[in-house]
Amino acid sequence: MNKEILQQIKREYHLLSLNESLDKIENCYKESYILEKIINKYGKGLIEETNNLWFWFLDVSISQYEKIFRKTLEKTDKDRMVSVYLDLENSQRILVISLEEQVAFETKNKVIRGKRTIEDAEDRYFNTRFEYFNLCIHEGQEIAIKTILHEEDCRLEEAKKIRNEKIKKLNDVLKYHLISKDEYEKERQLVLSKK
Repeated sequence: MNKEILQQIKREYHLLSLNESLDKIENCYKESYILEKIINKYGKGLIEETNNLWFWFLDVSISQYEKIFRKTLEKTDKDRMVSVYLDLENSQRILVISLEEQVAFETKNKVIRGKRTIEDAEDRYFNTRFEYFNLCIHEGQEIAIKTILHEEDCRLEEAKKIRNEKIKKLNDVLKYHLISKDEYEKERQLVLSKK
């Protein structure tokens, strides 16, 4: 008799813990759904006063930009390369600048670069937006901005380490005369150009 009662208690406890975990999943889904609604409502042009937090989207030619965004630019040289930035809080604010202006723009503004692959640029942008809005709701705007920018600083620091390691390997290859000076310089410029 005691064994049956013990079995029943264990079964009941197990069912309660399953129910509790299902509640957590449901709440997580609800929170995610609500957050998506907020981003879709306010992040698509309703937020006029933003925190000037820009997301580097990609570098493309003017003709590619016009095809992707279905907007026409006044520039006459359609092969000229430009950088595209999206406001993290207002997806309707798109900034297109020439590559020559990129460094000056990024030093004056808060910019998140993310990974450099074009294929997942849209996913990166929306994932970063989701994380930012989530932090804004739970922690406040100041902490959200600091967190997002801190993550970007950490990513840039890691990229710098990787670049330095590649340059060191290139130096070793040149030292042992495995490549010419011209090949070395081309490879070095390629490594340095990646952010």
